[in-house]
Amino acid sequence: LKSSWSKPPALSARSVCTGRPWMARLLTLALIALLRNGCATYKGFINPLKHYNPETGRFWLLNLTDSEPAEELCVAIEDFLSHKDEYRDTLARSSARRIGSERCHPTLVDTQNIWPTVDRFRSAGFPVLGRYINIGAHDGQNDDPLFEYATQAGATGVAVERDPERCERHRQALPNVRVACEAVTPQNVLALMGELVTEPPTWVDVLKVDIDSYDCPVLEVLLGAVRARVVLVEANPSIPPPYQWAMLHHPELWDFFNSFHSPEEVPIRGCSLAYEVDLLRRFGYDFVAFGGHDAIFTHSSVREAWHPLRPPMDEFDCYNEAFIAANGIPIGKTRRWFFEMNDTQEALPEIWAFFADWMQANAQRLFPFALRG
Repeated sequence: LKSSWSKPPALSARSVCTGRPWMARLLTLALIALLRNGCATYKGFINPLKHYNPETGRFWLLNLTDSEPAEELCVAIEDFLSHKDEYRDTLARSSARRIGSERCHPTLVDTQNIWPTVDRFRSAGFPVLGRYINIGAHDGQNDDPLFEYATQAGATGVAVERDPERCERHRQALPNVRVACEAVTPQNVLALMGELVTEPPTWVDVLKVDIDSYDCPVLEVLLGAVRARVVLVEANPSIPPPYQWAMLHHPELWDFFNSFHSPEEVPIRGCSLAYEVDLLRRFGYDFVAFGGHDAIFTHSSVREAWHPLRPPMDEFDCYNEAFIAANGIPIGKTRRWFFEMNDTQEALPEIWAFFADWMQANAQRLFPFALRG
C-alpha cells in the first residue's frame, strides 16, 4: 500500500444517500453505531469525504478487498456532512499539539519503494552509502520496499528474518547482505547487527523495522546505536494522533500472533503514528510520509534535500489525508477517536479498554502495551 497513490482504483460513482425519509434516517443512525464495531479489516481512507465529490453529490467506491461497502460508505459520508463543522473543530483542537507544521504531500514519498527517496538524496549531494538494516526482512524481495534500493545500490547490510525458508530465499536474492535468521527482540537486536554497531555510530542509508508486534521497542534500541538517513517503520494506522500507543516486548507475543486463527484481524501490533513521531524526533528524525501501514522519517541532516518543503510534516494533516490498511480495529472506532472525541481524557480509557477487552477475549491474558495522549 502506498502513500504515493494518486487515487486507488474506483468501481463507480454513486449518489450520496441524502434526502431519505425519516425511517431510513433512523436506520442510518443505527448503522453508524454498528459500524463502530463492524469489520475489523479495512482498506480505505480515514476521512470518508475523500470519496465524495461535493459538486456532483456523488461518491466513488474502491475496487479492493476489505474496502467499505457502498451502504456503509454512504452512511459515513452522510454522517460527516451533517457534522462537518463539529469534526473540523475537534481536529483543530487536537492538532494544536502537532509536532510538524508542513502540509502533507501524499505523492512525496512512496512507502513501498524507498529507492526514489535515496536517489533524491543523492541528487541533493548526499552520496549513497550502500549500507542498510532490514528488520523483518521476509525474503528481501517480494513486497519489500528496500529491494530496488538494495539492487540499484549494490548495498550490503544486515537483514533479520525468523523464517528459515525466507532466509534462504533472501540469501539467494541478495548475496551481499548478511541474513540473521532468528527472532529479534530489544535484548538481542544489537548483537544481531554485528559490525554495524560502532562508536561513533555507523551511518546507513535505510533502517527498516516491520515485525508486526513490538516494533517500537526494537526500533528505539537501534536508534541509540546507529544513524540512518531514512527510517521506515510499520505503523498501526488505526490509532490516530495524538494518541501514543505501542505494543511492548513479551516473549510470547509473536507466537500468539502467528498461531491466531485469523492473523489479519489481530489489532495488537506495532505502534501508532503519534508514538513514532515522538520517538524519532528525540533522535533527530523528521516525519515526512504516512500511508497504508507505514511511516517514513528522514534525518534532520538531509532536510535540504526536501527543499522547498520544510519537514517535519504535520502528522495530523497526513493522517487525515491517508489511505490505510487496518487490521483488527473497525474504521468506525478510528474515526470516532480522531474526529469525534475532543477530550483525550475520555478517549484514552476507551482506547485502553478496547485493547484490554480484545486480549482478554482472544488471548486470555494481557500483553503489555503503552498508551498516552
